Amino acid sequence: MINIGEALLPQSVNLALVASDKASAVHEVAIRLRGDSRVTNWDLFEKAVLERDAPAMLSCGYGICIAHGRTPGVCSIVMALGRSDEGIVFPEVAEPVRLVFVAGIPAALSSEYLRIVGAIVRICRDPALLQKILTVKDADKFVSLLGSEEHRLF
Repeated sequence: MINIGEALLPQSVNLALVASDKASAVHEVAIRLRGDSRVTNWDLFEKAVLERDAPAMLSCGYGICIAHGRTPGVCSIVMALGRSDEGIVFPEVAEPVRLVFVAGIPAALSSEYLRIVGAIVRICRDPALLQKILTVKDADKFVSLLGSEEHRLF
C-alpha cells in the first residue's frame, strides 16, 4: 500500500507558491516533479494533468485543488504540492485556493490514489490540522504531518 509520504516527497513541496491563477498554479506545482525518476515521460505526465480541469473544493473555508492525471508517463503515484499564503482565485470556489496538489497516477494504482486523496481531504477538513498545514514552515515537516495524520486515519 502506497502512502502519502511515498507519493509526496519533500523536494516536491513548494511552501511559497507565487502563481496568481489556476493554470499557472497547476503548472508551477507540476514542474516540481520534472526530473523525478518516477516520471518516466514528462510530456505524457504534463499532458494528462493539464488536459483535465483541475477541481477545487472548499475545506474549512480554504480552497484545495487536487489536479491529477492517469498516465503511462509515471511508474508510481507521484505528487507535488504548492501552498499559497495569499490564495489563488479559482472560478469554481468562493474562497481563495491555498493548497494545490498535483498527482500522476499509473492506471494500475487508481484505487491507491483514491485512498490517498480521501485521506488528504479528511485531514484538511479538520480545522486544527488544516491550520497546521497552512503554517508549517518546512517541507519535511509538511510531509511528515500529512503522513502521520494519514497513519492515524488508517
